Amino acid sequence: MIWVDGQEYGTASEIAERLGSDVTADRVRDWARRAANPTDPLHGLLPRHHVPGRGRGTTWYRLDQAAHVEAVTRRTRGGPARTGSWGRPSPPG
Repeated sequence: MIWVDGQEYGTASEIAERLGSDVTADRVRDWARRAANPTDPLHGLLPRHHVPGRGRGTTWYRLDQAAHVEAVTRRTRGGPARTGSWGRPSPPG
């Protein structure tokens, strides 16, 4: 995780680790992909910040924005239920 201008940023895996056991790096990437789609309800809520570098570079996400998207998606109904590390549905946040 890094701090830039008073905001905490992390990679998809770092963000997922901070948000809980039922959030994966793939889920964070999916939220960011959906946030780029103007027809999706998550549009604009989780922008990606890609920094070129060795290999494919690094994509950063803001922790507070990801936490907001996580709360929004947890409150909505639809899609498969998330499961925690025990394989049981997670309680609403």
